Amino acid sequence: MSGKVVLLGAGPGEWGLLTLKGAEILKKADCVIYDRLLNAKFLELAPVGCEKIFVGKENHFHVMPQEEINQLLLQKAREHQLVVRLKGGDPYVFGRGGEEALYLLENGVEVDVIPGISSSIASLTAAGIPITHRGLSKGFQVITAHSRKDKVSDIDYSKLTDESVTLVFLMGLSHVGEIAEGLIDAGRSKSTKVAVISNATTNHQKKCVGTLENIAKLVAAAKLESPATIVVGEVVALNETLAFFESRPLFGKTFFLPKIKSFEYGLKGSESPVSNELEVRLEELGAEVISYVAGQIVPKKVDVSFLENASESDVIVFTSANGVKSFFYNLFEGARKDLRYIPNCHFAVVGKKTFDTLASFGIIADIISTKQSGANLAEVINKRVPDDSNVYWLCAKKVSGGFEESLDARFNLSKFVSYENISTDAPIDARIKEKIAACDGAIFTSGNTASVSIDAIEGDLPDFIYSIGESCSKEIRKKGYDNIAEAKISSYPGIIDLLLAN
Repeated sequence: MSGKVVLLGAGPGEWGLLTLKGAEILKKADCVIYDRLLNAKFLELAPVGCEKIFVGKENHFHVMPQEEINQLLLQKAREHQLVVRLKGGDPYVFGRGGEEALYLLENGVEVDVIPGISSSIASLTAAGIPITHRGLSKGFQVITAHSRKDKVSDIDYSKLTDESVTLVFLMGLSHVGEIAEGLIDAGRSKSTKVAVISNATTNHQKKCVGTLENIAKLVAAAKLESPATIVVGEVVALNETLAFFESRPLFGKTFFLPKIKSFEYGLKGSESPVSNELEVRLEELGAEVISYVAGQIVPKKVDVSFLENASESDVIVFTSANGVKSFFYNLFEGARKDLRYIPNCHFAVVGKKTFDTLASFGIIADIISTKQSGANLAEVINKRVPDDSNVYWLCAKKVSGGFEESLDARFNLSKFVSYENISTDAPIDARIKEKIAACDGAIFTSGNTASVSIDAIEGDLPDFIYSIGESCSKEIRKKGYDNIAEAKISSYPGIIDLLLAN
């Protein structure tokens, strides 16, 4: 009995351009067989224990011939329930997906296909070039410029002379001169506009814009790398006006961002997301993020029976969103209770993120800090809460100083360790270490994350280090680094403001 194989298009490289359907199937995969990907983070969507096999092509070297890939797909389909064949772009746009599907069907394997966004369109869009445009292009043709043994494919240029049609050549970077000559020999003007886009939709996207006469020299001088897309036609003239992707404020910047794998718990269940909010925001602003999972949030068992003794003047305190989630995890899953078990007491939180997380469980916080710090929340509680009130603090096993030290002694503080940040102790790949040193900056969002990741790097950090706040900076200095820029507001938006200002 064979399992199922899904041919999945990963899109051109940008994280957000993987389809929702594609992301969901990756989360269920037992085995992922993948080609060279411009965004390896897609593989992080696969569940723990998923078998991952690279069969792609790097630097003109095929790790595995197509015939062997077909056989591997068949073998793994017989070993697993769900095999995902992950391909860049779309499986059926010069991706040999049709060959793989037919081979599997001939051998009795169930097959499904999930389309991906093809670089033939996405590359142009990212470079500010609409593939069709009224008055400039009434259609387009997509041509593979690559054949076996890295030779230019046998192209009939006489069929590519209609100037009202945009021409898109894939896999042709090393043959751009031959393509230009072929079009000129077929009758196209030497002044016909051409663009070559390298690593499209990624942070290190580059493009050369010229004409059929000079594009080969321009590409050689710019040292563009594959994968690259060649586009020929009058629509190229719009490339500066419509280059929204390239005009983002952090485009071309690369940052090292160690992160903690969150414990996500909500009313609909739990999962561990690949990206955190800061990582997503950095990528939206055009930055490339080199991340490292330095730790993982794990909930700790808490006896929630303390709620039975809480009164109206008492306060339940959360200094992080993780505290909120771990509390409700213990309430719902551990004690098998619901919101009716919570007495009519007050809730106090640090910052908007913690406020919103608590609100997602149906409770609006009564007290919120004016600054993103536990010390500030303690100051607010000192002013607003009656003497001798009980303060129940749901916090991490290892907490940054501030809240407890700033809380008045007139309160009865009970501290409950509801979650722990466990170091992964995972080594950083040597190739990643090289990239880290060349980054435009390293971003640290907690002292523990900074300490763990700096130890793991075992080498130099970038020239610029960005810290979320004072306690984080303190840990970085302990490791011997003083070139620190600190966010004015200790929050993810504060980090973003800091980066945009530098």
